[in-house]
Amino acid sequence: MRKSVSKHADGRTVTIRQTLWVDSIELTFDLEPCVGCELCRQVCPKEAISLKKEGPRTVPYIDPERCSLCGLCATFCPAKAVKMVAKNSLHETEREITPILDVGGVPHFSKGMTMDSSLCPPGCEECVPACPREALALGEQGVVLDRARCLSCSHCRDACPVPGAIEVTPLFEGTIEVDTANCPVGCDHCVASCPTKCFTPLSGRGVDVDARHCICCGACLVACFYGAIDLTRLRVLTDTDGYSAVWSRAIDRLLTENRRYLSQSEGSVKKLTELIKDSRL
Repeated sequence: MRKSVSKHADGRTVTIRQTLWVDSIELTFDLEPCVGCELCRQVCPKEAISLKKEGPRTVPYIDPERCSLCGLCATFCPAKAVKMVAKNSLHETEREITPILDVGGVPHFSKGMTMDSSLCPPGCEECVPACPREALALGEQGVVLDRARCLSCSHCRDACPVPGAIEVTPLFEGTIEVDTANCPVGCDHCVASCPTKCFTPLSGRGVDVDARHCICCGACLVACFYGAIDLTRLRVLTDTDGYSAVWSRAIDRLLTENRRYLSQSEGSVKKLTELIKDSRL
């Protein structure tokens, strides 16, 4: 049975393609929306992804010999810059797939930003200019969300005058701090790299960070050469629990060990409490 794996790059996209007769699977990295974080590198179970510099940007480099086309990188990408498609050249069909989610063991993530347009006052567009990603626009029926551009950074929720009209659930809960003593005078690498604009330069040296709008993607860590940023992901927000080895390894690399243990312990205590109640002990 003939099977081949190839890599193609055209300057904007990088595609890993596995071909089996008339069927093929393609994993494509679109470098235009890529925010330069390292989530794809961290979660890759085969360590097939590394980072490289292309001019002022940091972008992923994919080793086709290591890549298993599992699609976990596409699942975690906050900018929707990675996707997988299955193609059939005989029937000329193409469909987007999520194999790592379909087989189970890896949970589905939160829905991110949701909007109840029925609560929006007529003509209100306070959230539109607040979005740093231009993911919102005012249409004929009210504000329209481009989910592919949304990073769930909460700028829109903070700007919205109606409580409850916009709800935001990010991918991570975490903390971020900046040690300005380590910041060189005039350095703004983190400011330029942050896709949600949560850094503000201070006069002279250092930056101020607004943790409310940080999505814990790690783009600032990649950009900072001076160890001035302390970013800690406390937990991943998902609809259900994950249980596969691939998921556990990804969590190990994304979260600090003590926080992962805490998260698992909280879940175990809750299940044990429910078990005791059900058994009426």
